[in-house]
Amino acid sequence: PLHVVMSFRLLSNSTSDEYCSVFDTDDSFTSYVQFFLAVMALASLWFKRQRETPRRSLLTWSLDVTKMGGGAVYAHIANMLVAKLVSTNVRGSNALQDECAWYAINFLIDTSAGLLFSILFLGLVEKYSRKYNWVTLKDNGVYVGPNKFKTWRNQCLVWIGILTAVKIILTFFLWFFSGFFAVVGDVLFKPMQGSKKFELVFVMVFFPGVLNVMYFWIADSYLKQSHPEGSEPMALDDESGGDYHLSHEGEG
Repeated sequence: PLHVVMSFRLLSNSTSDEYCSVFDTDDSFTSYVQFFLAVMALASLWFKRQRETPRRSLLTWSLDVTKMGGGAVYAHIANMLVAKLVSTNVRGSNALQDECAWYAINFLIDTSAGLLFSILFLGLVEKYSRKYNWVTLKDNGVYVGPNKFKTWRNQCLVWIGILTAVKIILTFFLWFFSGFFAVVGDVLFKPMQGSKKFELVFVMVFFPGVLNVMYFWIADSYLKQSHPEGSEPMALDDESGGDYHLSHEGEG
């Protein structure tokens, strides 16, 4: 048994040395790439806020960003774990141990079908929250009154729950068709496998650059405050650069 364990560890080490890894505790370069990815995503949301008319207050925007940012970090970690998991559990005779290739494939599915599923599930939550009067979930991005942080917390938990459900569905889909995706990934990423750092930067920065911005902008449009029925925007606060809040019936 000890010999088997040692052999498995040696095989794992040789595999990680040969192929691109989405995160390596022994290589600080992967940490720098993750940090740059987070900064780029946050900068895109700040740019979006500057172009909003009317513009959300800084507090509302911050709560929206932390809600979506927390979900993004959660999804990013989940995508890395899925990439590691699927790379060693490919169905059929095809094999692809390149974690970066699996991350890219997973990311593409996540920002297309995953975003669509997330928006549909979010719409269902809003529909039933209005039907059953779940106050903190009825209006996404509306944080008013003494319970505004409770509202933010509940909306965060629901968003994480939606992302989890979607990730489970897409992970099963990715694994079920992993034999096919292994062939596609090997063809597309084989030219880059000679330089693991370049492949990592391409997969984490260049490839998802536009897709990340589109994903965050679209998701932010659904997670932020909208004008629900029975509510009208109050007068804008010129000193806050056009910030706005919503008045709700029954609020004192």
